[in-house]
Amino acid sequence: MMSMDYRKLLLKKAMIPGSLGFLGDLALQLAEFYPRPLDTFSLLLFAGDHGIHGEGVTYSPQEITRQQTRNFASGGGACTLFAKLNGVDLKIIDVGVAGSFDPSTSVIDRKVGFGTKNFLHEQAMTDKECASAIEVGRAMTRSSGADLIGFGEMGVANTTSSSAIVAALLDRKPEEVTDGGSGLSEQDLRHKIEVIRKGLAFHPRREPLDVLSAFGGFEHAAIVGGILEAYTMKKPILLDGFVVGAAALVAAMIDPNVKQNFIFAHRSGMKGSGILLEALGCTKPILDFGMYLGEGTGALTAWPIVRQASHILWEMSEFEEAEVTDSTAILRSKGLL
Repeated sequence: MMSMDYRKLLLKKAMIPGSLGFLGDLALQLAEFYPRPLDTFSLLLFAGDHGIHGEGVTYSPQEITRQQTRNFASGGGACTLFAKLNGVDLKIIDVGVAGSFDPSTSVIDRKVGFGTKNFLHEQAMTDKECASAIEVGRAMTRSSGADLIGFGEMGVANTTSSSAIVAALLDRKPEEVTDGGSGLSEQDLRHKIEVIRKGLAFHPRREPLDVLSAFGGFEHAAIVGGILEAYTMKKPILLDGFVVGAAALVAAMIDPNVKQNFIFAHRSGMKGSGILLEALGCTKPILDFGMYLGEGTGALTAWPIVRQASHILWEMSEFEEAEVTDSTAILRSKGLL
């Protein structure tokens, strides 16, 4: 079916044409690359630590990454709650946490390293480490049988790495795409911006994989791999916020075609989100709640709306079968359609 056929199908549904607004538009978008209802959603949450934490870019101690990852795996945290409420298959994957987990936990061990390096002094990841983390993301995505795939992340200081990635790839000033993350004073925010500025000068190469290795976390690289694999598998991809979006930008610069499969869950409350969404081709995300928690919570919150939209074309009654007067035909007769 071509897009116009889907639009005609929507106009046959027993409702006033256009009355579902953006939800109807979303139904058409989904049908373009997944012409059937979406009933299952898998969210892969990758956790990793960042060497740039040592530059004082956040007030949060690094051990919070390990603590929260363990918390998620034991059923705590917003991501776990939202996944449970919405019937989502949530996987928690250690790809680069600076610490280990008891084997009895449900954390999936795919560790590439115990945190990245400080990007002011060297690449955050070696090329080999970056490639390994990308393959982790690909493999985890291949193992998912869900209709829809999404990604989450956990990593103290990963907003610094994300801002550096976005600034490098979009040739933006650090202050345009950087804010306080988990909370910073004006003075410490200026310090964070200056750290990113120095990093950009220290790593001048701007090819997507070079930028990813220079600034990214193991979780960024895993998400890049997951997105590329999901596209290969012809799966729609529900994107979360700024950190996942930074990884999506890398993936889209490696293969611009992946953008065709993006569904934008929300506009993050992080500064630079508008710039990032525009670069990824988003004209209107599903939600704009000012959320910036990460963890995939934006995608988890948007999922029920996405699922609902995906069923409209295939399960909603048409005028004729419902024995309802055709309001589409009435509007056409008046020259209004």
